[in-house]
Formats: sequence, structure tokens, C-alpha cells
Amino acid sequence: MGKNRYVFWGLVITTLISALDANIMQTASPTIVKQLGGMELFAWIFVVYMLASTVTVPLYGKLSDMYGRKRLLMIAVGLFTIGSILCGLADSMVMLVVYRGIQGLGAGGMIPLSMIIVGDLFTIEKRGKIQAVFSTIWAISSIIGPVLGSFFVEALTWRWIFFINIPIGIATVLCLLPYKENMEFKKTHIDYKGFFPFGISITLLLLSTSVRQPLWYLVFGLLGLIIFALVERKEAHPFLPVSLFKNKGILRTNLFMLVYCLSFFGTSNFIPLFLQEGSGMSIYKSGLILLSIAMGWMFGSTPAGKWIIRYGYKILFIIGSFITAVSGFALYFFIEDISYLGLFLILTVQGVSFGLLFAVGTIASQEFAESHIKGMSTSLQIFLRNIGTSIGVTIMGLLINQAANVVIGMKNVFLYAFCLSLVTVALSFFIPAKTEAVTEGSPQPVS
Repeated sequence: MGKNRYVFWGLVITTLISALDANIMQTASPTIVKQLGGMELFAWIFVVYMLASTVTVPLYGKLSDMYGRKRLLMIAVGLFTIGSILCGLADSMVMLVVYRGIQGLGAGGMIPLSMIIVGDLFTIEKRGKIQAVFSTIWAISSIIGPVLGSFFVEALTWRWIFFINIPIGIATVLCLLPYKENMEFKKTHIDYKGFFPFGISITLLLLSTSVRQPLWYLVFGLLGLIIFALVERKEAHPFLPVSLFKNKGILRTNLFMLVYCLSFFGTSNFIPLFLQEGSGMSIYKSGLILLSIAMGWMFGSTPAGKWIIRYGYKILFIIGSFITAVSGFALYFFIEDISYLGLFLILTVQGVSFGLLFAVGTIASQEFAESHIKGMSTSLQIFLRNIGTSIGVTIMGLLINQAANVVIGMKNVFLYAFCLSLVTVALSFFIPAKTEAVTEGSPQPVS
């Protein structure tokens, strides 16, 4: 791979700091609030980060098609690192919330741009294997993150959960320096008139999932999207290119991934809680159950590139969504009396479908798109997956909170997810089987 090896490790490190930040914060945040005060702002440590990192995803994709991926990724990592330094120096909750927003502005570009660079550098066959590595990093981080968070809080100080990002951020930039981009990037007009109503609308919609009285946020968010759509119709160079929606492959794949993330993808957030509250299991053992999804993910995503070339997209989406639905029904049916080993095995099977569909979905978003909008197409899918997961997790949280106990709540969650998974099975039959890019080697319209 030559110089690409250094780029690959840079992308691995980028994924690592994103994953660790999310998982360490969950453990350390109660201690931070005790020291800084401002309990009323506790949720905003997470909310402002989520908002900033979600809303900026499509913008990073658009800019990467104009100015190149390397420059944007280095800026994103730099922003994240600066935000981390400021968070570590914060002496009030207000300051911490503001600095977490800066961190989020950087985080919004780190994962999408990494995926776009993988699409630029590596063949379809290799992309599945690389995504398996990234997914494994996320899964392992979900286990070691809380352990590291506890260590920093007890042995050092909570400020080190942010300062640790400084050497990691520098290492990432150094790994990216040898990367030479061979593509030509077109510097076009940036549609800020479209981006701002879009960003504000999505922010309001996401806030509606985090506040006690969400109705007005929801109403104004939907109104904002209508205004955005009206503005974009008259724009010569719209923020979201029209070709993204006229392309059947991109449109149908994105719709599938949005509904898929609304269904079962968020359930893993609640399984450790279910094991702790429902079975009295230790935090460590309940966290280890997530290794099942990581193992399955690796088996599902590693061969995805080869399977796309051999079988096409449609059959893989059908198989993946069918596996999710069947394993999901098993979880719903057996969850009340299931053993730890039984749960581990079912989650492993479901992890296979996660890995397969996320890898195939990402590759499809790149291969169905023309080269000059590949970055925008990739980031749009990641954005929709984030939106779907955020809304799905909120709905699941409500189902658990309103149930008589966590076991009944978890059963309701699996029923909700299973019903939506049947929708994804239906949607999978409408995804195109092939692109000319897969068979001919150059991006062409969908067949």
C-alpha cells in the first residue's frame, strides 16, 4: 500500500478518538458535573455535541467535493483537538457546553471524511474489510471506553479524558501528511441560503428528541424544511444536489438506511441496561455482550466488497434485512427468559446483518454517485443514518420509561424494531442490483 498505509492508520486513529470520546464521556460526566456544578446543564454536554456533529456532516461532504478530503479532514481533526484542549481547561459547565460544541464541529467531519477517503483510495473488495476494522474499533471502544473513563477520573483527573486527544490528534495529522490526492475537485458556489435553513431545521428536529415539550421544536423544524425545499428549487447550485434525489440507487439506498437505523440499530444502547436492571448483572459483564455485535459485524462486512461484485446490491440488502428481521423476532420472542449465551448468539447473528448492510450501504452511496458528488453522497447517507439512530433511540427510551419494568420495556422496544424491520425487508426489493461502476470500473447511471 506504500504511503496509503500511513493514511489508513490515520483514518484508524481518527475513528478511535471519535469512538473513545463518546464512550468515555458516559462514565466521566457525573464526576465532571459534581466538580463544575450546573446539574441543569448535564444533558447539554451530550446534546450540543450531537447537534454540532450531526448538522455539519452534509457540509463537510459538500466541501470535500470542492476542496479535497485531506485538507478538510485535517481541519476537522484540528477543530476536535482544539475543542478537546478547551474542554480540559473549562472551569464552568457553561464553558464546557460551549467547548463541547467546538468538539462536535470537528467530529462532524471525522467519520464521513474517513469513509470518503476509503472510497477514493481502496477497491470495492478492500472497503468491506476496512469498514470491518472501523466497526471493531467502535465496538471495542464501547467496552474499554468506560474503563478508561473510570481510570482517568479516579487515578488522574477528568480533564485527561480530553487532554488524551491532543497526542492522538497530532498523530492523525502526521499520518495524513503523505497522502496525495489524485482527483480533481471543482470549486463551485456554496449554497449558504440553503445550508442555514437546513441546519436550523435539523437542529430543531433533533432538539425535539431531547426536550420535555417537543411539539413546537417539531413544528418549526418541519416548517424550516419546507422553506429549505422552496429555496432549493430556485437555486442554481443547491446545497443538496438534485442529482442525489434523481438517482434511484442513491435515493432508495438512503431511504432504506434511514428506516433501518430507526429500527434495530439503536437497540444495542439499551441491552447493557436491560442486563443490569433486569438480571442484576455487573456493568463489565453487561458491556461485554456488545462484543457479540462486533464479532458479527466483522464477519458481515469483511467479504461485503467481493459479494457486491459477485451478487450485486439488491440480493445483499434483501438477505441482510431478512436476517435482521428474523433475529429481531427471536429477540422479541425469547427476551424474557433468554440466557446470556443465547442472547450473545442472537446478537452475533444480528451483528452480521449490521456489518453487511452498513458496508454495502456505504459502498453503494459511493458507487451509485458520479465522481464530483461522491463526497456529498457518502456524507448524506451517514447523516441520515445518524438522524435515524437518534430518533430511533429516543423512541426506544420512551418505550422503556413508560413500561412497568425494564424487561417489558425491552420487549416493547424489540416489537417496535421488528415491525420497522419488515418495512426494510420490503424496501430492499426496490434497490438496484448493479451499477455500471461495478462491472465497467467507471461511475455510470444506475441500471
